[in-house]
Amino acid sequence: MATFQDVQAAVHDIAARLNVTPELARAALINPLLALEELGFDLDLSGRLELEDRARFSKKQIVERKSLRKKIFVAAGHEFDPGQEHDLAAVLFDELKLGEENSKRPDLSPLSMPKRRVRSSTSKVKIARVKASEIARQFSVKAKGNSVAGLDPSLIGAAKIPDPLESLNKAHKIISPLLAYRQLDATVPRFAPASLYHAVRSGKRRLVNITPRAVVTGTA
Repeated sequence: MATFQDVQAAVHDIAARLNVTPELARAALINPLLALEELGFDLDLSGRLELEDRARFSKKQIVERKSLRKKIFVAAGHEFDPGQEHDLAAVLFDELKLGEENSKRPDLSPLSMPKRRVRSSTSKVKIARVKASEIARQFSVKAKGNSVAGLDPSLIGAAKIPDPLESLNKAHKIISPLLAYRQLDATVPRFAPASLYHAVRSGKRRLVNITPRAVVTGTA
């Protein structure tokens, strides 16, 4: 298993390999974890969480996520990925035995970020979607002259999404920080699923007006 430090040490080689493989570079914009796996970096749990923190969230949000994860890990008795449905189910139901026996388990899939409705000049209601270029915050790439290194927080409203886990709120001390963690996760676009990643990687799906180029700007 590779660590986040292994990725940092190989960043120049990674950038060079992305720049000679445009299809891989485009796919890396929407799921850098899968791109790194393709490049031979199978990150351990700590590395995956660190990369996701840096790729998706602001510095302030990262501090909050790490604080919440620490509380979750203490309550669980070990580290795991709270964002992975299977891992979360194993902790809550198999290890902590939460919920009544034979009762229906709550849905543990990540909360869905609400779409924002905007009204066009023709009075037709349209759905505002976050562009792939805006997902690429924290990655040193450019899209035809337009920097995609920053993500405008105003594009995404605060997450106030009903969570099925609220039914277990008083069942264990792990639930409160977990609810907050899931709400925070829902405020920022997630990495694309493997199916979309491979569609972009193969050229079956295209990111419009995106010409990525990896540039090493310094060490993190």
